[in-house]
Amino acid sequence: MEFEEILIKAEDEEITKDEALYLFKETGRYDKVLKLFEIASRVRDDEIGNVFKLDGFIGLTTPCTVDPPCTYCWKSSTINSSGFGPENVLNIDEIVEGARLIEETGISMTEIGGGTTVGDSGEKVIEVVKAVKKATNLNIWVNVGPALSEGTLKELKNLGGVDVTSSFEVNPLNEELFRKVKPGDDLDARKKLANMINDTGLGLNSVLMSGLGETYEDRAEHMFYLKQFENLKYFLCTWFHPVPGTPMANHPPASPLEAAKTAAIARLVFRDIDIHISGYEHIPLWIMAGVNRVVHAGASVHRVRNGQKLPATGAEVKHINDRLDFVNLLPTTVRFITGAGMEVEPDIAEKYRGE
Repeated sequence: MEFEEILIKAEDEEITKDEALYLFKETGRYDKVLKLFEIASRVRDDEIGNVFKLDGFIGLTTPCTVDPPCTYCWKSSTINSSGFGPENVLNIDEIVEGARLIEETGISMTEIGGGTTVGDSGEKVIEVVKAVKKATNLNIWVNVGPALSEGTLKELKNLGGVDVTSSFEVNPLNEELFRKVKPGDDLDARKKLANMINDTGLGLNSVLMSGLGETYEDRAEHMFYLKQFENLKYFLCTWFHPVPGTPMANHPPASPLEAAKTAAIARLVFRDIDIHISGYEHIPLWIMAGVNRVVHAGASVHRVRNGQKLPATGAEVKHINDRLDFVNLLPTTVRFITGAGMEVEPDIAEKYRGE
């Protein structure tokens, strides 16, 4: 197996799991990473075009009741664990207000984000989606963990323009690591949800987080586990950032370059789906790696954090009221995207030309 041969092959056809693992191991130096990026970005351009997408975010729409919480999450912090509590859940009027503000920016899709409410079937999600669809023309992707019944998924399918997330963060075949970093979560419930989303005919979104203690084998296995789902529509790469006061506060942070490598290899595996990644500050790097979407890099609405007005570098912040912020990153992110040679969706481009 030769590095150059795999990349030549990858220009025209998807790579195998063994080839993905080989690329992870061989791209330890920047020179080989650049060659990987060249092919990944070319595959993106050939398969899905030159338009980089930016989504909205509305949250919190449901509280998280996972107990004990994930070891890397703010909810497990001894400093401030209240961010996913019921006091931070938006009401329907606030959600609709946020959705309208997001649509005014030219964004066409928004995430409806929330925590996993254990044992819930998703009645609040249906209420939220209906309200947003009545007030706007936004498409929606739902991300509330395994708290959705089959009936709820069928109703979301009937509403149209809705995709649903089942995140694993770590390799779903590595049960030991899953239990270590997500001790209160339910792996079987997440697997069941992924299957139900796929079987219902909804677009499936799923998440891999780099840097939680996984191996390269785990990352490759994770990607190819998701290959079984014919309706996989989005693959989201996040990367670990230590949160003070959590059990993983002293765990080393993931490198942005490592996250970009993961996204680039995912592009060679999945080819024509949306590859998301987190971290708007690194958009030029993500573009080089074959990514075509960045989570939380458009516009968002959420509670004011820690009782303070939310600072965000390069953002336009509108304080809707004492408890609610609307944060618009488009003036910065559009400039980053167009400066790297990609386009944004036409309605966004009309308002933010990146000049």
